[in-house]
Amino acid sequence: MPSAARYFVPVCLYPHTRYRTSAGVTALFQKYELRVHDYLIVVADRLSVLDRLVTGRYWTAGSATVKARQEATQVVGLIERTRRKMGARGNGRIVFWDDIAETPHFAAFAGRLRAELSADPMVMGAIEEFCERRARRFGLGNAPDRERSYEREYLLSEICMSVFCTEVLGFCTEIWERPPAADAPNPLKLLYDVRPEMVERLTGRSVSRALTFLYPESHGTVGGPEHPASLQAFV
Repeated sequence: MPSAARYFVPVCLYPHTRYRTSAGVTALFQKYELRVHDYLIVVADRLSVLDRLVTGRYWTAGSATVKARQEATQVVGLIERTRRKMGARGNGRIVFWDDIAETPHFAAFAGRLRAELSADPMVMGAIEEFCERRARRFGLGNAPDRERSYEREYLLSEICMSVFCTEVLGFCTEIWERPPAADAPNPLKLLYDVRPEMVERLTGRSVSRALTFLYPESHGTVGGPEHPASLQAFV
């Protein structure tokens, strides 16, 4: 029988993620004993599309979507093979981002959460600071407003997915691959540390999300021009 612990694992597709390797995926299943726990693994191909539109000189929306799905399918295959090997098939789901994001339940919840976030100057200030810093560092500079718009959509989507999977679906412990850089704006942390009532108004109960790191020692180790906007990977 699975234990009471339930895990949400967002898998971002930046180039140097260890989830592209058998060792990294095996470490995830071993550390959190996913053979005996319920888990939901969401491979963030949709976020990879938004990232490529900011950082890739030759990407169109169509080509970025095709490439992200190809890479996501490879990662899903690796995770599936690993969980079979680890005997963890019965306790969890592995899905693409839109498998959840395109459901009516998520869309309705995300719409309400986005309205809450947009109405709060403190949280939106952190989001805008994040977008400005990353667009300035990694964007091409040809269309800065559009680049910041892609970054903003990335962050809002990531925040909504995190809150939905942990608070609504009940996979309360979220596993990030590594911590974000200490000096990076962190709107999700700000939301839970300073504005938890925003989440509580939407769910009707106290917040339950907890955050843990597969590699807690890996601060700011990922970089390069293709580095994604993910909160857990910002440097």
